[in-house]
Amino acid sequence: MSVTEKLNGYGPLNGVTIVELCEWVAAPATVRVLSEMGAEIIKVEPLHGDAQRTQGPGFGCEQTDTEDPTIDLNNTNKNWVSLNLKSEDGARVMQELLAKADVFINNLRDKALVKLGIDYPTLKAKYPRLIWAQLRGYGEFGPERDTPGYDAVCWAARGGVANTFREDGAAPSIPPQAFGDYNAASVMAGGILAALFNRTRTGVGEKIVCNLYGVAIWGGNIGVMATQFGAPYPKSRKKVPNPFNNTYMTKDDKWMLICMPQYDKYYNMMMEITGNKEHMDDPETCNLPALKANEKQPQVIEWLEGAFATKTFDEWDAILREHEVPHQKCFRYTDIIADGEAYANDSLRWVEYKAFGKKALPMSPLRFESYGDPPVILSKPIGYHTDEFLRKLGYDEGQIKEMEEKEAVKCYHGEEIPDTVFSSQRQEKGEATRAWQ
Repeated sequence: MSVTEKLNGYGPLNGVTIVELCEWVAAPATVRVLSEMGAEIIKVEPLHGDAQRTQGPGFGCEQTDTEDPTIDLNNTNKNWVSLNLKSEDGARVMQELLAKADVFINNLRDKALVKLGIDYPTLKAKYPRLIWAQLRGYGEFGPERDTPGYDAVCWAARGGVANTFREDGAAPSIPPQAFGDYNAASVMAGGILAALFNRTRTGVGEKIVCNLYGVAIWGGNIGVMATQFGAPYPKSRKKVPNPFNNTYMTKDDKWMLICMPQYDKYYNMMMEITGNKEHMDDPETCNLPALKANEKQPQVIEWLEGAFATKTFDEWDAILREHEVPHQKCFRYTDIIADGEAYANDSLRWVEYKAFGKKALPMSPLRFESYGDPPVILSKPIGYHTDEFLRKLGYDEGQIKEMEEKEAVKCYHGEEIPDTVFSSQRQEKGEATRAWQ
């Protein structure tokens, strides 16, 4: 049974078919977002599989022949078809899939797309209603347009993330792998949804392009502009322009972050609750223009540091909540995995592995009132659904066997893997419905 049948008409994208020719993270994660909205996903892999299948151990994760938590991060609710697009038979099957598709998404380079006959001009002429989407490392037009790229180089390095998120004077930071990929996936998913909506009005498809470098620049909006006004990054927490937008350590060695953009409005309140009443209404520090002109940011930060070091985080948490000061302890991922807030809102969901036991799977954050929390079915081995989809296209057993012998397609011949549907915490407790049942 295909994943599509198991979802049983779930979601606002029920009836939309997406053919995915993507590897690694950003583009497959885009499709995962759309899969959790109910789209039918046909993921086309080469015979050796998505290169991301090799990455689990490099990220510190484990995998078996049939279970791969790293692949699951980007590939839930998908049907798995394996084709050799360089072969005549594999290329023909791909065209048959595209003829029935609403969206084709890829992250191949332009020369490869042209060689395979699946570039935008070619497919637009054949399938004018098809939405063609491409996720790239860099843009379409600059000198780097043909350069391969990953989020580590396009987003973190060239996009300024690694060298601006660090404390001034420290070495460049190393963001978690694929952090930029997931940001790009969210942008690309939005573009595909807009194109689907526009097609209901125009009847024609669209070309959509998103790149990792551009996503990093978009995310760095304020930093890019502030730099042009003489306030460059990286910054030292000892010299931030607004001391109320800063990190502080409490008595029990917990770092917390405070975000009070309206410094002038809340200056006196913050001075009072931190035991710095003598500095209330100080003309040199009570508003941001004066603070900047007098270069007194380090002094105010020092007052606050001294105050926050006198109480534990829990004590300050109660005080700051009472005065509605936006703040949080600076979590690590170990804190997030143990955070009930994440499970209550289905930001994390427990899934079960035969080899690894229960693991918390991050979920895409968008929800629709009419459908609720989406069902989740984990990934499958290479070619798991190839035979099924070839039969849907009209191929018989003999033809499929012949194509497999010619290495035009790959079919899975291992033991059947149950399509276990994992539900959210609220659904498991009976507090929310399962819209796919």
